[in-house]
Amino acid sequence: MPAAPACLITGLTGTDKRSFLTALALARSADAAWALLDNDGGGSARDLADRGIATAVINGCACCSGQVLLQTGLVQLLRRNRPQLLIVAVDGAAEPAALGRVLEQPGIAQGLRSVLQLCVAPPQWLDRLPPAARARLLGQIEAADGVIARDPAAAAKLRAAGAKQVLQADDAIRRILALASDSSASVSRIAS
Repeated sequence: MPAAPACLITGLTGTDKRSFLTALALARSADAAWALLDNDGGGSARDLADRGIATAVINGCACCSGQVLLQTGLVQLLRRNRPQLLIVAVDGAAEPAALGRVLEQPGIAQGLRSVLQLCVAPPQWLDRLPPAARARLLGQIEAADGVIARDPAAAAKLRAAGAKQVLQADDAIRRILALASDSSASVSRIAS
């Protein structure tokens, strides 16, 4: 089985992640084999399943008590669906370092070619969160390869919060589509 690229989606609110994932699914070509592991309440899984994307939902904290469920869900999606892209959307409480350790475990790491970590983080939450939740969101922002912003003012605030790279949603979608198309080219070379 060829290794699939993965996109890890973090962020505070399920609504923001769900909106981004819906826009991403709309940009997907109809013949692209994608899979979603939803650890963010199941709403994204319902939306994307309606668009022909293989989905699985896990409950519990993906980085501690639900880690076994995360591992099982990842392995099952990779084996059953052999996706050209695996998307993992996690709950707002997820700790990036713990998620990274799960993705690096034997049996999972071999099934993944690369991992792009994006954080959907509307900056208006930064000033309103209790200290522990703010620290968790800042950890997700700092760990992300890119943080998705809606406008230039949001981008400036996210950069000030420690974002390495701030992307508009369309740019983030293009990066994910490029990952998926690289995978699809690899699969066709292997098949021929």
